[in-house]
Amino acid sequence: MSDTDFPADLLDLQRRWYAAESDWAADPTEEKRAAFATVSAELYAHPYWAAAGNRHEAEMKLKRAARTDTDQQPAP
Repeated sequence: MSDTDFPADLLDLQRRWYAAESDWAADPTEEKRAAFATVSAELYAHPYWAAAGNRHEAEMKLKRAARTDTDQQPAP
C-alpha cells in the first residue's frame, strides 16, 4: 500500500484529528474535548478500515500521508 492510496475524506479526517488535538491541547475545555472525541470516532469508524488488512500499518501510513503538507513532521 502506498502512502497515497487513502480516500480523500480519510486524509481529511486525519488532518482534522491533528487540528482538533492541537486545539484541545491549547485550550482544554469540554467543548474542545468533545470536538476531538467526535473526530476520533469518525476516524475510527471510517469504512476504509474494514478492508485495510493490517490496520496498525495502515494507520501509521495515513498519519505520515496526512502530515506531508504540514510542518508537523516528527523529528527522526
